[in-house]
Amino acid sequence: MNPVCVPGPVIIVLAVLVLPGCPNPGGDAAVSEPIEAGLDSSDQDLAGHLQSLHGSAVANPGSGFVRGRLGMAYDINGFNEAAIKTYQQAESIEPADFRWPYFSSQLLAQQRDYEGALASLQRAIDLDADYPASRLWQGSWLLELGRLDEAMAAFELAEAQDAGPAALLGRARVMIARGDVQAATELLVPLARTWDHPYVHRTLGEALRGLGRVDEARVALAKSKDAKRLTWSDPLHEQRNAHVRGYASFQYAQELSAAGRIDESLEIIRRLQVHHPEAHCARADEFFLACNLMNSTGIALDRAGRAELAQETIERGLGFNETFIPFHITMTNLLRQQGKLEAALVHIDRTLALNGSRAYAHEQRGRLLFGLGQFEQARAAFETSLQFEPGKQTTSFYLGLAHVELGRWTDATEQFERVVELAPEFAPGYVFLARSLGEQRRIAEARGAKEKARQYGASPAQIRDIEIRLRQLEARP
Repeated sequence: MNPVCVPGPVIIVLAVLVLPGCPNPGGDAAVSEPIEAGLDSSDQDLAGHLQSLHGSAVANPGSGFVRGRLGMAYDINGFNEAAIKTYQQAESIEPADFRWPYFSSQLLAQQRDYEGALASLQRAIDLDADYPASRLWQGSWLLELGRLDEAMAAFELAEAQDAGPAALLGRARVMIARGDVQAATELLVPLARTWDHPYVHRTLGEALRGLGRVDEARVALAKSKDAKRLTWSDPLHEQRNAHVRGYASFQYAQELSAAGRIDESLEIIRRLQVHHPEAHCARADEFFLACNLMNSTGIALDRAGRAELAQETIERGLGFNETFIPFHITMTNLLRQQGKLEAALVHIDRTLALNGSRAYAHEQRGRLLFGLGQFEQARAAFETSLQFEPGKQTTSFYLGLAHVELGRWTDATEQFERVVELAPEFAPGYVFLARSLGEQRRIAEARGAKEKARQYGASPAQIRDIEIRLRQLEARP
């Protein structure tokens, strides 16, 4: 039935009534005014963007898209409560848009309100049951609540929708929660070979340990260091990234640069430089972001193969602020790539003069000295680095190499044993461990290390060279 629109004087009589079904060009009258958050931020880039989106929401009260877009901006910039309320407003205005209850569910889960998150997510699934990432979230949150059968069903649906290896991992996690560790391990072992994610290795390691397979567990857990929160492909959720602003957008630009998306990274940096121009790097205060933007520009240009322009950018930065340590570290890397090790050493020494407790700088100094053939000084630099960052695999490996060059085989063995303890599948560690053991006439142990090197991918030439050397040593009186 078409809506009845009442003409003439009757409108005056019914002015305060709502006629069901009549068009509502002004939007949903029950929806509140747009939420305000961050509009007065001292970060001009952030405040300007939020003010613009908030103004659009005020001007378009009946648009769910405009209200939801404001919610995305609040969400990605950390205004979580404002984002949840704004998404709820957008859903009220435009209940057929999957995104608004879906995005709300993410934020509710971050607050560990899994019941609320699942309720919001279900409203999204009712609109579109075929978005794979939604089933992965659903399974994860049901697992958090101990609703194991429902969690397994969600992960199985995700797997049927080609959600990727995260669905298989989810099933394994449910199996572990049920106590069926053996079945979970049978899924996780092949998964860990194809999906090299620290979280996968940690889950596998814990399962193997539960089965008493201690050596295998140690190998898996060694790969699980710095295991971050598990994520998966979620194109809708990534739409929020367009609204990152302020310092958060600088961090996003760094991530884009590291991922090889140089043009996108530089576009964000240039936008930020409107508010933090290069000249501000010379200020006595409020210089930090301006200098960081210059440094990140240099790094991005170098990654794009424009090393000369990268070096010009960093040299300009040093002209503004010679005490900004990242400039010296970046210049060190640029000069080392050109083979100018002595010039690079000047910048790393300046870094350490400004802050002598940076383990990374001491390691880089050691590598430069090693390249210059100054092995005793390199050894001292690596040992200093390990004082500030004990247990770092790469530093221990380089220290072992310095001992090799110095002919200190016992010390070298100690370092390479430490390396393979930290990284049980690191083939070069076993190669040099075998050589160091051999030089001490510990031939049987050396051959054991050689077999480990072969097992973990050392080249046939490396294995052959080790065996030739061991036979030479065996033939000596």
